[in-house]
Amino acid sequence: MDRCPAGTAYDIMGRRLPAGQPVTASRDPLYFTSAAPPGGLPSDPRPAEAPALPRGHIVLAQRFPARNGAPGKQDGDAPPPHGYRLGRRTRMTVDVYNFDDTAHRVTVSAPKVGGGWTVRSDRGQGHPCIRVPAGGRAVVNFTIVAGSSVPRRIDRQLAFRATADDHAEVPATVALIHRG
Repeated sequence: MDRCPAGTAYDIMGRRLPAGQPVTASRDPLYFTSAAPPGGLPSDPRPAEAPALPRGHIVLAQRFPARNGAPGKQDGDAPPPHGYRLGRRTRMTVDVYNFDDTAHRVTVSAPKVGGGWTVRSDRGQGHPCIRVPAGGRAVVNFTIVAGSSVPRRIDRQLAFRATADDHAEVPATVALIHRG
């Protein structure tokens, strides 16, 4: 698409994109809104208004290198294992998105996976605490180690959790992993 159609476009962080400017399609989501007809849609008696953008919360997302994606899993119909294929040592990141209007300090908890797996933050021992700017993103790097006892092709759950500076619990990000 070269230009934003009638309405408004937002990036993944909820920032409004300049009206009438070229819009580049990429792997990052773009959100488009348009005005509803006066009085709202026929099935919606509420007056027309712009949709509320997500604000006031923190979101975690796991990110692995593309080489760790399991082949043939694009449509979800492939047989197990379904998780990311990891080697003996795999580096990955947890992206921390802040959909709030103020910066927050967020403590990310490295999970105890068990079964011979260990997870270490590249920031040292313990749970890393990072500053996430308002409407922004911060990254925490981790190394996942598969011990010699980890069987191949058996999925395990990898769940990162976090706590915000106001002691609010952040919803977990969960993925499946296995030793390839």
